Amino acid sequence: MQEQEEDEDQVKVKVKVKDEGEGEGEGVRSHHFVNATTASASAAPAVAGPTTDDDSDYSRCPSPLLTISGGYRVDPFARYPIERPSRGVRHMIDYYVHIWAPQQVSAATFRSGKNALVALVMPLASESRMLFEATIALTRASWVIRRGLDPLQDMMMLRHRSIASEDLRTSFDCPRPVLADTVLLTMATLLTMNYMINDVVAFQVHLRALEQVLRHVSHSDEEDGETRAFKNPSDTFELTYYVGNGRFSVLASFLQADQPTYATRSQVGHRISTLTYPDHPFLPEISEMVAKLPEGIAEVVLSQSIAIEFISFLVSLNELFVSMSTPHRRHHHHHQQQEHEASPTSSFPQRAPPPLTIQRAIYDLQCLSALPLTMTERQLVRGLLAFSLHLYNETSFRIPLGRPLQPIVEGFNQEVDLTRNQWIQRCLLWCGIVIASAWDRQEDAAPQQHALLARVLSEVPEARSWDETRDVLRRFWWADSLQDDWELCWRAESFKHYRQRRGASSAESMAELIQTTEPGHVSETASSAGDTTDHGPSGRLLRWSSGS
Repeated sequence: MQEQEEDEDQVKVKVKVKDEGEGEGEGVRSHHFVNATTASASAAPAVAGPTTDDDSDYSRCPSPLLTISGGYRVDPFARYPIERPSRGVRHMIDYYVHIWAPQQVSAATFRSGKNALVALVMPLASESRMLFEATIALTRASWVIRRGLDPLQDMMMLRHRSIASEDLRTSFDCPRPVLADTVLLTMATLLTMNYMINDVVAFQVHLRALEQVLRHVSHSDEEDGETRAFKNPSDTFELTYYVGNGRFSVLASFLQADQPTYATRSQVGHRISTLTYPDHPFLPEISEMVAKLPEGIAEVVLSQSIAIEFISFLVSLNELFVSMSTPHRRHHHHHQQQEHEASPTSSFPQRAPPPLTIQRAIYDLQCLSALPLTMTERQLVRGLLAFSLHLYNETSFRIPLGRPLQPIVEGFNQEVDLTRNQWIQRCLLWCGIVIASAWDRQEDAAPQQHALLARVLSEVPEARSWDETRDVLRRFWWADSLQDDWELCWRAESFKHYRQRRGASSAESMAELIQTTEPGHVSETASSAGDTTDHGPSGRLLRWSSGS
């Protein structure tokens, strides 16, 4: 035992002298020091500290197959840009390749049929220590968050982020810094990680820096003729589309010229602290606000006690949702619009962006949910939160939303009272479909029984067919990008309700539902309508209806 301790001390001294001879920084010296001690004392339990990685079995990530021949594990003989990678680092590489990267839908391209994170970023990270450390920090943050822990208390994530930030700072200290692909990817990786861990200050700093760097790169690449890391033109295109267009998880929603880059305390918002309920008849100011709302919401406001502050907030939300849906409606005429907008006699007037952003709307809705609201207001806030989160996720970063949606789903189903007012029932129908479709779409969400939605579907006459249900939904807030999810949710709930009325069990219902989506199966409804086009399982399920 004494000889083993002496050998460990010798290894520590050798590594420390070697690092000092190379003239590296203190953070780098401690990095090599930890790897040496970990390799010599792997049998001892790891102690969580500021200079240690989590090498315990608790950090092992689940993999579908643990065999290397199955193609589900990273090559154990791969060379990394750091010395003596710990077992915790190797586990994070496995987690990144097999869990994190496949879940990033924006990284998968149909053009090349590959995942940009695995095919482009990982090979480059294996050559750059700066990008490698940032990738490990991002992966560790995701791993910690998925387990409900605080990432800012995880020493492994903090240490790797510190090393990546120090290397990034060093790359900019040169008289003429080289803005290589590794620098852009490292900044995008750190920006994504800071957004995930809710480090607002670091996120703002990296966002400003990345915006400046992207502007500088667009002007300097052609002038300087710099050689990019990706020699293949198709790879360069993928990288430009991936980073320059804001496709690294959260950049799409923040790198837009017509919206604030991030929410600040001075940004326009609705900080509602008190609720004032109007008397009938409404004052002219309130009637003017109600006239700006969609038909369904306006009827709810007129027939139910809705606070004046809430009505004003709904008007701002309506302007935001309309502005977000406008590009979808004009997508097919994009080139014609550009020509018209370039002309001084354009028939498309320039519309100012709404003062309220989707990020700020989500924050204000969360604050509003903490106030003492009426039943209708509570359900409407839950529906608006699910709608905003689902819409924002589909148009930006696409991350699992099971955790923020879970209290919304549970709170919505706890409200068992169902009023006889038709417009309140239609409002609950809109909220129920919005919440259920957002929940069912998440990969990290367990199957949920949407009890209140099932009851609303049985009570509202318009909910018995999708065409009438769609007309009801359009009277509130509609999104073309979410239409398929809403229709699929309605058909699934209608199918379960139809089977329950016939006395079938839920297991039989699911078995028959799966059978209707098997390849080669064409529903009777589709055959009778003459539709023989096969659109895949989702298309066949959307065409099937128990009541139509």
